[in-house]
Amino acid sequence: MFKKPAGVLMFLLVILKVLGTAETVCSCTASVCHCHIRGLTSVPQDLPTTITFLDLVINRITTLSQSDFSEYTSLEMLDLAHNDISTINSQAFSHLSSLTIMWLYGNQITVLRADMFMGLENLREFYISSNPINDIQAGTFESTPKLRSLNLSNNKLTVLRADMFTGLGNLEILQFQGNDITDIQAGTFNPTSQLTFLRLSYNKLTTLRSDMFTGLGKLDPTPNVGDLRLSDNTVVTFPFEDLSNIQTISRLTLHNNQMTTLPSVAYDVLSSISTVNIDNNPWQCDCRMVEFKLKMIEPSSFDKQITCSHPGNFSGQNLVGINPEDLMIDCQKPNITRFERVENYLLLHGQTVRLFCEATGIPTPEITFILPSGLEFNATVLSAGRVTVWENGTIIVTGVTAADSGRYACIATNSAGSTLAYFSTDVVYFETSPTFSLPILILYLIAAVAGTLVIVAIVLTIWCKCCRKDRSVGPDAGTPAMMGRRHGARVPWDHPLGM
Repeated sequence: MFKKPAGVLMFLLVILKVLGTAETVCSCTASVCHCHIRGLTSVPQDLPTTITFLDLVINRITTLSQSDFSEYTSLEMLDLAHNDISTINSQAFSHLSSLTIMWLYGNQITVLRADMFMGLENLREFYISSNPINDIQAGTFESTPKLRSLNLSNNKLTVLRADMFTGLGNLEILQFQGNDITDIQAGTFNPTSQLTFLRLSYNKLTTLRSDMFTGLGKLDPTPNVGDLRLSDNTVVTFPFEDLSNIQTISRLTLHNNQMTTLPSVAYDVLSSISTVNIDNNPWQCDCRMVEFKLKMIEPSSFDKQITCSHPGNFSGQNLVGINPEDLMIDCQKPNITRFERVENYLLLHGQTVRLFCEATGIPTPEITFILPSGLEFNATVLSAGRVTVWENGTIIVTGVTAADSGRYACIATNSAGSTLAYFSTDVVYFETSPTFSLPILILYLIAAVAGTLVIVAIVLTIWCKCCRKDRSVGPDAGTPAMMGRRHGARVPWDHPLGM
């Protein structure tokens, strides 16, 4: 009578086993396992240990640990895209020394740490885009020296630092499009001297400093970068001078930015690049573009990409069809509105002098200072010895000497002309007190104390003598009568003193 319940129990066990293992069923061969869209919450541990490719796309894995891949040491490709991975424990990939390609895009990783990718010394391609990554700690990629391609697009990075890419000396392709990058610090690309493709489109870059490309060409004798993409940012100024050091660049995209003018050197740089896109920028077609326009003699690929937005009389026209003389209409010669010393106290030898020069004009004038010594400084020379110049028109001279006294000149220059103003200042010297050695100073102190004691002693001696004299002589001691009585002499009764 127990056969029926036993049969039912067996049936239920089979059902439970099927339901329990259905989630982990993967389609495998000896070398490949496809486990995508299986609802997995962890890496399955019952797969063939000989596999070289593991597909875990679109599952619910949240954490990766060292034990997850300890049985799959032959893996060469690992796809973990579109999971919910937010935690990667230390040395989670330490057993995957044969891995060459890994996909981690579409997860929830926020920070990349130095201990995260240990063991991936043969990794060649790494795709970790579309995560909320906001920080890459120093030394993160020192464990991946053979990496050739790194995709960090569509993350939340705001600043790129030099220590982020240490160890990536063999990197060729680097992608950062779709982040929130506002600043690229000096030396960021120093470790990536083999870079050939750099994409920084769709970020929040505004002003690109001249040291931004250090490592891509300026300090690298054999620059290799060939594809530089900076479209869809808010770039206002671009360091074309620095880009001229990169001889191998063949593609440059700067469209959909906020650039308004192009310097003369920009024409030479752009002409040397086979593929250029600088379209859809609010170009200001006035005297600031005269020097660039004068070089537009031969047809080029970017001529028709410079469509004027301002001034109104040129709006919608192409720069290539405008006469250089017409570009000078709206220009204004510089006018120096203020040139003065920042502080108003007496300038002493050894102190610091700060001068501020303010000028207006169209285009914005460049400021140059001439010191009393005859040396010239401008904002492109930020610091030279004791002299520092700021872009806002301030010059600072530290440790002033007699050579810094005299007349300072401020020259404001733009394409419409130049203006000169002067400011004079004197460096004041004060006579200093003589200095003494310690033994001499001690002798002076002893002499001073001794002199004081002598004077005090003399005063006390005189005072004591006066006190004794006053005690020995009464109030009438000086009268003749008393003097007579003291000596026994008699005084007649009718003498006035006898009374």
